[in-house]
Amino acid sequence: MSLPRVRIAVRAGLVEVTCDDRAVAGPYAMKEVAAGPELLARVRGGATTAGDGAVYGRALFRALLEPAWEQITALAAVRAAGGAELALCWPPDSDLHGWLWEAMHDGDHHLAARPDLLLAITRLVPGAAGPEGAQGRAPRVLFAAGDALTDEVIRPGAMFMGLIRALDAEGLAVTRVAQVSAEELADVCAAFRPDIVHVVAHGSVDEDGRSLLRLRGHRADSWAGAAELATALTAGGPVRAVVLSACHTGDAFAAELVAAGIPLVSAMAGEISERACRLYARKLTGALAGGGAVVEASAKGRRAAMVGASRDHLDWARPALFLAEGLQPGASLVDPVAARRLVELADELKLRRQPLHIGRDHILDQVDRLFTDRLGFLVACRDGTIQRTGGTRLLREAGFRLLRDGHVPVFIGPFSGSALQTPRELLAVLHFQAAEVAATLGAPPPPLRGVRPAGFDEALERIDAFAGEPGPFALTAAARRTLAEDLGALAASAADLGEPFGPHTRVVVLIDSLHAFGEALTGLLSMIRATGLGTAQRPVPVVATASLSEDQGRLLKSFCEREAGAPGFAFPELTGLGDEEAVLGYQWVLLHPWLRHREPEFRRVYVAARGARADKLRDGLRVLKGDPTVVEDTLYMAAQILAVSDLLVTDDDEAVYAEYLERFG
Repeated sequence: MSLPRVRIAVRAGLVEVTCDDRAVAGPYAMKEVAAGPELLARVRGGATTAGDGAVYGRALFRALLEPAWEQITALAAVRAAGGAELALCWPPDSDLHGWLWEAMHDGDHHLAARPDLLLAITRLVPGAAGPEGAQGRAPRVLFAAGDALTDEVIRPGAMFMGLIRALDAEGLAVTRVAQVSAEELADVCAAFRPDIVHVVAHGSVDEDGRSLLRLRGHRADSWAGAAELATALTAGGPVRAVVLSACHTGDAFAAELVAAGIPLVSAMAGEISERACRLYARKLTGALAGGGAVVEASAKGRRAAMVGASRDHLDWARPALFLAEGLQPGASLVDPVAARRLVELADELKLRRQPLHIGRDHILDQVDRLFTDRLGFLVACRDGTIQRTGGTRLLREAGFRLLRDGHVPVFIGPFSGSALQTPRELLAVLHFQAAEVAATLGAPPPPLRGVRPAGFDEALERIDAFAGEPGPFALTAAARRTLAEDLGALAASAADLGEPFGPHTRVVVLIDSLHAFGEALTGLLSMIRATGLGTAQRPVPVVATASLSEDQGRLLKSFCEREAGAPGFAFPELTGLGDEEAVLGYQWVLLHPWLRHREPEFRRVYVAARGARADKLRDGLRVLKGDPTVVEDTLYMAAQILAVSDLLVTDDDEAVYAEYLERFG
């Protein structure tokens, strides 16, 4: 049962309370909030002292709800559901948005912490329309950064971003990151068509009292008001939710975004501790992307943020949820069934791994643009060893992305022994891997030389006949043409499987450690074109990792030098993570304990200590030298040392949620 909506509307100083369009109380005169200037200054400055939280919350409650509280708590719907959504409703530009209503206190408890009722406090924007039903696919989440994510002021927002990024690793969302100006944000939204946008930026107020966000892009810096931001966000179509991590946005700014057509906006009304933000955000973002009831999740997240924390600091009250009046209580913004099915497929194809993938966005961006940029051969490579560069994990991440975009990833490697040495082995592995992918997806098996073999033995016979033809096999134009037709037929079969597959579906071949191939490498390079292994009408891109100095790497290096800059070819360098992406990525991993079979220190959350110097923390993490493979062990050793040095603090989110369940059920 979803929480019933109790609508608390304020018009011309009068309060009217309704539930299911039936009058509950009022209209009655709203009182002035009896909070002195010194208390207000402490609340707004985040410098509250003992007792301030209850005094402030009590003043708010008396001003708005006290005359109707007995009637509200006596409602049969509220008692049956064990709680309610207290939907505060007033115009977007009302000064009432400037108060922390989420901190209301009834004399015994803050409303958010009542042990007998789960009370969600939302800001309802009158007249705003809700979305048209739940989205039937994994939501597309865009992280729009108004400055570098390592900027000290927006670092808390970057950590919030790390929480949502984990949903990508779990398959519940498709995420992308962009540092943009307002103009560039519109371009990115038009291309990516996000369902949820998380904006991390600096906020300010102009001389007229209007809240603004600074968006610093590649072309220019720009300040955007709510109307300009809404226009940019919806350039690719309707957006279902926006999360704002910026100062001065948890008031009229957020309400104006809802009024402009965005059904749900989560904002922060002031500075919030990392812990409160994290505990609240885990519940909220899980519901946003996982198809849960967002309003109920916000109430549970707020309660969790209060466990073991001072009620007086009020940072637990600063997250504010703004909703369109047309967004029904208990509504889900997405249907998670399709997303979960893709997660099952990815797991069967061994594309998903823990922890969440970090870094290499410049390479993954090229994978995303394989077809728009018409790339047929993309090799992440370096002139040296590629051990400990995370190349295999990078390819798996690329395959997972391609699958969710409706393409068919055929992964070749990694090999525990020697890699493919002959054209026959290449053809055999390519066919049988494609057949395995087809079976996993529920598509017909791919043909071999235009005919679907009856079984394993017949397939090998056809491969032997193919490989034995004069040429040798890999050098013949006929062989390439036949291979293109066979893989094209697989793509055509997969196109009929329903979302996310369709007419756009293509096969993409992913090859791990291409330099280790023997004669198979010579054969493959002779067949590679700007369309990969396919045709202009139905390309089959090849994405690989390789060393340009080991094994057959010199041959591949000559090929790369010859084709560098040619249309359809790209050879980004595969190195260790850069300083900034490593420092940020390591912190994202530390937000999500994943080695639960290990000792207790591996099962804890590590976050930057309040007041810790960012440069000291960066120096401490730089000793890991950008190695993406340290996430399994060495990263946690470094985290323990940084915790002893008071640069990181540890927490146990699972224990907090367990205590929450014990206290509130």
